[in-house]
Amino acid sequence: MKTRLLPAFLFALGVLFLFFPILIVAPMSFSGDRFLGFPPKSWGFIWYEAYFSDPVWLAATWRSLRVAAMAGLIAALAGTAGVVGLAKLPTRWRAGVTGLLLAPAIVPNVIVALGVFILALRFGSTDSEATLVLAHAAIGLPFVVMIVGAAYRQTDPTLEKAARVFGAGPLRAFWTATVPPLAPAILAAFIFAFFVSFDELVIALFLMGGSETLPVRIWNDLRFEINPTIAAISTFFVVVTALAMGLAESLRARATRRQGNH
Repeated sequence: MKTRLLPAFLFALGVLFLFFPILIVAPMSFSGDRFLGFPPKSWGFIWYEAYFSDPVWLAATWRSLRVAAMAGLIAALAGTAGVVGLAKLPTRWRAGVTGLLLAPAIVPNVIVALGVFILALRFGSTDSEATLVLAHAAIGLPFVVMIVGAAYRQTDPTLEKAARVFGAGPLRAFWTATVPPLAPAILAAFIFAFFVSFDELVIALFLMGGSETLPVRIWNDLRFEINPTIAAISTFFVVVTALAMGLAESLRARATRRQGNH
Protein backbone atom coordinates (compact mmCIF):
# COMPACT_ATOMS: atom_id res chain seq x y z
CA MET A 1 0.00 0.00 0.00
CA LYS A 2 2.79 2.36 1.00
CA THR A 3 4.72 1.48 -2.18
CA ARG A 4 1.70 2.36 -4.30
CA LEU A 5 1.18 5.69 -2.50
CA LEU A 6 4.81 6.79 -2.83
CA PRO A 7 4.62 7.79 -6.58
CA ALA A 8 1.41 9.74 -5.91
CA PHE A 9 3.01 11.49 -2.94
CA LEU A 10 6.12 12.42 -4.97
CA PHE A 11 3.92 13.63 -7.84
CA ALA A 12 1.87 15.81 -5.47
CA LEU A 13 5.10 17.15 -3.93
CA GLY A 14 6.46 18.03 -7.38
CA VAL A 15 3.22 19.77 -8.40
CA LEU A 16 3.19 21.75 -5.14
CA PHE A 17 6.81 22.81 -5.69
CA LEU A 18 6.09 23.97 -9.26
CA PHE A 19 2.91 25.85 -8.36
CA PHE A 20 4.08 27.26 -5.01
CA PRO A 21 4.92 30.74 -6.43
CA ILE A 22 1.50 30.94 -8.10
CA LEU A 23 -0.23 29.94 -4.86
CA ILE A 24 1.42 32.96 -3.21
CA VAL A 25 1.18 35.52 -6.03
CA ALA A 26 -2.42 34.80 -7.11
CA PRO A 27 -4.03 35.67 -3.73
CA MET A 28 -1.86 38.81 -3.48
CA SER A 29 -3.15 39.97 -6.89
CA PHE A 30 -6.64 40.25 -5.34
CA SER A 31 -5.36 42.27 -2.41
CA GLY A 32 -7.10 45.52 -1.50
CA ASP A 33 -4.02 46.65 0.45
CA ARG A 34 -1.68 49.45 -0.62
CA PHE A 35 1.43 47.26 -0.39
CA LEU A 36 2.25 43.66 -1.20
CA GLY A 37 1.67 41.28 1.68
CA PHE A 38 0.66 37.69 2.27
CA PRO A 39 -1.98 36.86 3.21
CA PRO A 40 -3.84 40.04 2.12
CA LYS A 41 -5.70 41.93 4.84
CA SER A 42 -8.44 43.01 2.43
CA TRP A 43 -9.64 41.88 -0.99
CA GLY A 44 -10.52 43.59 -4.25
CA PHE A 45 -9.71 44.10 -7.92
CA ILE A 46 -7.97 47.45 -7.56
CA TRP A 47 -4.61 46.21 -8.95
CA TYR A 48 -6.29 44.67 -12.02
CA GLU A 49 -8.08 48.01 -12.52
CA ALA A 50 -4.75 49.81 -12.08
CA TYR A 51 -3.18 47.65 -14.80
CA PHE A 52 -5.99 47.98 -17.35
CA SER A 53 -6.22 51.76 -16.83
CA ASP A 54 -2.47 52.51 -17.03
CA PRO A 55 -1.41 53.55 -20.57
CA VAL A 56 2.26 52.72 -19.87
CA TRP A 57 1.49 49.13 -18.85
CA LEU A 58 -0.93 48.72 -21.78
CA ALA A 59 1.57 50.11 -24.29
CA ALA A 60 4.22 47.66 -23.06
CA THR A 61 1.69 44.81 -23.27
CA TRP A 62 0.61 45.66 -26.82
CA ARG A 63 4.28 45.93 -27.86
CA SER A 64 4.97 42.47 -26.43
CA LEU A 65 1.88 41.01 -28.12
CA ARG A 66 2.82 42.60 -31.47
CA VAL A 67 6.44 41.40 -31.32
CA ALA A 68 5.42 37.91 -30.15
CA ALA A 69 2.82 37.52 -32.93
CA MET A 70 5.29 38.50 -35.67
CA ALA A 71 8.13 36.44 -34.15
CA GLY A 72 5.86 33.40 -33.78
CA LEU A 73 4.68 33.71 -37.38
CA ILE A 74 8.22 34.02 -38.76
CA ALA A 75 9.43 31.11 -36.59
CA ALA A 76 6.48 28.93 -37.69
CA LEU A 77 7.07 29.61 -41.41
CA ALA A 78 10.87 29.34 -41.26
CA GLY A 79 10.78 26.28 -39.00
CA THR A 80 8.29 24.45 -41.23
CA ALA A 81 10.39 25.24 -44.30
CA GLY A 82 13.46 24.02 -42.38
CA VAL A 83 11.76 20.73 -41.50
CA VAL A 84 10.78 20.11 -45.13
CA GLY A 85 14.26 21.07 -46.31
CA LEU A 86 15.88 18.73 -43.77
CA ALA A 87 13.90 15.78 -45.13
CA LYS A 88 15.27 16.42 -48.62
CA LEU A 89 18.91 16.79 -47.54
CA PRO A 90 21.39 13.92 -47.94
CA THR A 91 21.53 11.89 -44.72
CA ARG A 92 25.13 12.89 -43.95
CA TRP A 93 24.14 16.58 -43.74
CA ARG A 94 21.01 16.22 -41.59
CA ALA A 95 22.62 15.92 -38.15
CA GLY A 96 24.72 19.06 -38.66
CA VAL A 97 21.90 21.18 -40.08
CA THR A 98 19.49 19.95 -37.37
CA GLY A 99 22.06 21.02 -34.76
CA LEU A 100 22.21 24.49 -36.30
CA LEU A 101 18.41 24.83 -36.27
CA LEU A 102 18.20 23.70 -32.63
CA ALA A 103 21.22 25.73 -31.46
CA PRO A 104 19.21 28.75 -30.18
CA ALA A 105 17.57 26.44 -27.62
CA ILE A 106 20.98 25.36 -26.31
CA VAL A 107 22.92 28.63 -26.37
CA PRO A 108 22.13 30.83 -23.32
CA ASN A 109 19.91 33.80 -24.14
CA VAL A 110 22.51 36.24 -22.81
CA ILE A 111 24.99 35.02 -25.46
CA VAL A 112 22.34 35.32 -28.18
CA ALA A 113 21.44 38.79 -26.87
CA LEU A 114 25.07 39.94 -26.89
CA GLY A 115 25.60 38.67 -30.44
CA VAL A 116 22.40 40.30 -31.73
CA PHE A 117 23.26 43.54 -29.90
CA ILE A 118 26.74 43.75 -31.51
CA LEU A 119 25.22 43.03 -34.93
CA ALA A 120 22.46 45.61 -34.37
CA LEU A 121 25.05 48.22 -33.33
CA ARG A 122 26.96 47.61 -36.55
CA PHE A 123 23.86 48.17 -38.67
CA GLY A 124 22.41 50.95 -36.47
CA SER A 125 19.25 48.99 -35.71
CA THR A 126 19.19 48.94 -31.91
CA ASP A 127 15.93 49.95 -30.20
CA SER A 128 14.12 48.48 -33.21
CA GLU A 129 11.07 46.23 -33.00
CA ALA A 130 12.07 44.58 -36.28
CA THR A 131 15.43 43.53 -34.82
CA LEU A 132 13.72 42.24 -31.67
CA VAL A 133 11.21 40.29 -33.79
CA LEU A 134 14.00 38.56 -35.74
CA ALA A 135 15.93 37.73 -32.55
CA HIS A 136 12.80 36.32 -30.88
CA ALA A 137 11.95 34.34 -34.03
CA ALA A 138 15.41 32.76 -33.83
CA ILE A 139 14.92 31.55 -30.26
CA GLY A 140 11.41 30.27 -31.13
CA LEU A 141 12.66 28.38 -34.19
CA PRO A 142 13.88 25.22 -32.33
CA PHE A 143 10.43 24.64 -30.82
CA VAL A 144 8.87 24.78 -34.30
CA VAL A 145 11.48 22.38 -35.69
CA MET A 146 10.86 19.89 -32.86
CA ILE A 147 7.03 20.04 -32.96
CA VAL A 148 6.51 20.22 -36.74
CA GLY A 149 9.41 17.81 -37.35
CA ALA A 150 7.77 15.15 -35.16
CA ALA A 151 4.51 15.53 -37.11
CA TYR A 152 6.23 15.63 -40.52
CA ARG A 153 8.08 12.34 -39.87
CA GLN A 154 4.70 10.64 -39.52
CA THR A 155 3.17 12.03 -42.72
CA ASP A 156 2.66 9.73 -45.68
CA PRO A 157 5.12 10.84 -48.42
CA THR A 158 3.09 9.01 -51.07
CA LEU A 159 0.34 11.66 -50.78
CA GLU A 160 2.62 14.37 -52.17
CA LYS A 161 3.96 11.99 -54.83
CA ALA A 162 0.38 11.11 -55.83
CA ALA A 163 -0.43 14.81 -56.17
CA ARG A 164 2.59 15.22 -58.46
CA VAL A 165 1.48 12.21 -60.54
CA PHE A 166 -1.90 13.88 -61.07
CA GLY A 167 -0.23 17.00 -62.44
CA ALA A 168 0.26 19.29 -59.44
CA GLY A 169 3.45 21.36 -59.32
CA PRO A 170 5.85 21.01 -56.37
CA LEU A 171 4.36 23.93 -54.43
CA ARG A 172 0.73 22.95 -55.11
CA ALA A 173 1.45 19.32 -54.18
CA PHE A 174 3.09 20.44 -50.94
CA TRP A 175 0.25 22.85 -50.12
CA THR A 176 -2.61 20.42 -50.86
CA ALA A 177 -1.11 17.10 -49.70
CA THR A 178 1.43 17.88 -46.95
CA VAL A 179 0.30 21.09 -45.26
CA PRO A 180 -3.26 20.02 -44.18
CA PRO A 181 -2.10 17.13 -41.95
CA LEU A 182 0.65 19.36 -40.53
CA ALA A 183 -1.64 22.33 -39.81
CA PRO A 184 -2.43 21.45 -36.14
CA ALA A 185 1.29 20.94 -35.41
CA ILE A 186 2.20 24.23 -37.14
CA LEU A 187 -0.45 26.08 -35.10
CA ALA A 188 0.78 24.45 -31.88
CA ALA A 189 4.37 25.41 -32.76
CA PHE A 190 3.27 29.01 -33.45
CA ILE A 191 1.67 29.20 -29.98
CA PHE A 192 4.85 27.88 -28.30
CA ALA A 193 7.04 30.31 -30.29
CA PHE A 194 4.62 33.16 -29.45
CA PHE A 195 4.99 32.62 -25.71
CA VAL A 196 8.76 32.07 -25.93
CA SER A 197 8.91 35.59 -27.40
CA PHE A 198 6.26 37.09 -25.10
CA ASP A 199 8.11 35.92 -21.97
CA GLU A 200 11.64 36.81 -23.12
CA LEU A 201 13.49 39.47 -21.09
CA VAL A 202 17.26 39.33 -21.68
CA ILE A 203 17.34 40.06 -25.42
CA ALA A 204 14.77 42.83 -25.01
CA LEU A 205 16.92 44.42 -22.26
CA PHE A 206 19.91 44.51 -24.64
CA LEU A 207 18.02 45.78 -27.68
CA MET A 208 15.14 47.96 -26.50
CA GLY A 209 16.74 50.99 -24.89
CA GLY A 210 13.78 53.36 -25.13
CA SER A 211 10.77 51.11 -25.78
CA GLU A 212 9.65 48.66 -23.12
CA THR A 213 8.13 45.24 -23.68
CA LEU A 214 6.01 43.86 -20.84
CA PRO A 215 8.82 41.78 -19.25
CA VAL A 216 11.14 44.81 -19.45
CA ARG A 217 8.45 47.02 -17.90
CA ILE A 218 8.01 44.51 -15.04
CA TRP A 219 11.79 44.33 -14.56
CA ASN A 220 12.17 48.10 -14.46
CA ASP A 221 9.24 48.42 -12.06
CA LEU A 222 10.71 45.82 -9.68
CA ARG A 223 14.02 47.67 -9.56
CA PHE A 224 12.47 50.72 -7.89
CA GLU A 225 9.42 49.44 -5.98
CA ILE A 226 7.38 46.31 -5.31
CA ASN A 227 4.03 47.21 -6.80
CA PRO A 228 1.01 44.91 -6.30
CA THR A 229 0.09 45.61 -9.95
CA ILE A 230 2.84 43.15 -10.90
CA ALA A 231 1.06 40.39 -8.98
CA ALA A 232 -2.16 41.12 -10.92
CA ILE A 233 -0.32 41.11 -14.29
CA SER A 234 1.54 37.91 -13.41
CA THR A 235 -1.64 36.10 -12.39
CA PHE A 236 -3.55 37.29 -15.45
CA PHE A 237 -0.86 36.15 -17.89
CA VAL A 238 -0.22 32.87 -16.06
CA VAL A 239 -3.88 32.02 -16.70
CA VAL A 240 -3.68 33.15 -20.34
CA THR A 241 -0.41 31.26 -20.91
CA ALA A 242 -1.74 28.08 -19.27
CA LEU A 243 -4.85 28.14 -21.48
CA ALA A 244 -2.81 28.76 -24.64
CA MET A 245 -0.23 26.09 -23.79
CA GLY A 246 -3.07 23.64 -23.09
CA LEU A 247 -4.51 24.45 -26.51
CA ALA A 248 -1.10 24.04 -28.16
CA GLU A 249 -0.50 20.68 -26.47
CA SER A 250 -4.00 19.53 -27.44
CA LEU A 251 -3.35 20.46 -31.08
CA ARG A 252 0.06 18.75 -31.02
CA ALA A 253 -1.40 15.55 -29.53
CA ARG A 254 -4.27 15.64 -32.02
CA ALA A 255 -1.84 15.97 -34.92
CA THR A 256 0.24 13.06 -33.58
CA ARG A 257 -2.85 10.84 -33.19
CA ARG A 258 -4.09 11.76 -36.66
CA GLN A 259 -0.75 10.88 -38.22
CA GLY A 260 -0.60 7.64 -36.22
CA ASN A 261 -3.99 6.53 -37.53
CA HIS A 262 -2.92 6.93 -41.15
